[in-house]
Amino acid sequence: MTRETAGEPETYRASSAPWLTGFLVVLGLVVCFAGWGHTVAHHAGAVFGGLALAALGYALYWRPRLEVHTDEVRVVNPLRTVSIPWSRIVDVRTRFAVTIATDQGAHSCFALPSAGAGAALRSGVDAVNRNHPIARPGGAVRVGDLTSTASGAAAHRVRDTWQRKIETGELDVFARDAAPDPVRVRYVPGPLAAVVLLAAAGAVLFTV
Repeated sequence: MTRETAGEPETYRASSAPWLTGFLVVLGLVVCFAGWGHTVAHHAGAVFGGLALAALGYALYWRPRLEVHTDEVRVVNPLRTVSIPWSRIVDVRTRFAVTIATDQGAHSCFALPSAGAGAALRSGVDAVNRNHPIARPGGAVRVGDLTSTASGAAAHRVRDTWQRKIETGELDVFARDAAPDPVRVRYVPGPLAAVVLLAAAGAVLFTV
């Protein structure tokens, strides 16, 4: 997670994102050098194969994130980016992944799946006490809501900001504007398309 500084949004990724991204980058380097052949085509194939693995790490683990902006929450998934104005939010769920529910549908965050049972064993009392009241119906706390986890920290931040906007009057959840800001969905196939093209180019060059 990175804090908001100088107008930049707060960014939340899976705690494993740096490790998984780094692993695929290192694996890409291994493929690049281990696959070095005896021809120029094989050299190029090894480079393309290594780049494909590095690009896969970026597209699946580093690029996906949740951003908390002043005027919206942005969910960046591998194939699409969803910009959700605060006025559209009606709930924040963490059952399977951090999911921002709006008055027109729900949008799950690929980067923030719910934590496993091990997170509950590793968490302390503070991870429960610091949680938002909305996440503690009847005193129970879902594992994905524990603030010691990436999903819990992100959900807590969205809920806390959302409630503060309501309490200060910046946001009125009972009076919808005639034309409220829309939820914007933008498809971004480029990163995964690059992975496919690099992998295909590497495979073709190795067969030359």
